[in-house]
Amino acid sequence: MENTNKLESGFKINNLILVESSFHRINNVSFEGDIDRQINIDTNTSVNGNIITVSVEVMLLQKLKDIEEYKIKVRMIGVFENIGETPITNFEEFGKVNGAAIIFPYIREHITSLSLKAGIGTIVLPPMNFTKTKKGQ
Repeated sequence: MENTNKLESGFKINNLILVESSFHRINNVSFEGDIDRQINIDTNTSVNGNIITVSVEVMLLQKLKDIEEYKIKVRMIGVFENIGETPITNFEEFGKVNGAAIIFPYIREHITSLSLKAGIGTIVLPPMNFTKTKKGQ
């Protein structure tokens, strides 16, 4: 029987690597009041032949007044392989849109798990539409 799931053309993910995960919190995190929560997402793409490496970093910071209550920083790298005649010629765009969209759910899960273990409540980052973020760049 022939394998019908064979990828003829496109991108295949070869590896997903947690490169950085840091967490810091104060003893008494406030769960009320005027909270400043900042989320920064950064993507980087490098191309070496048919290998595309995409790095996605998420930094989450909560402040109350001028006190940094907690800070989470997570960076993951996805290593993708270009297979066959892929119609996408802009690998930078692939990294910022498709690559980041593939990696981001793993970062979301890591932050959710970390926040539960840290006792700061469940942090569930919203899904991101990286197609829209590309247009703003």
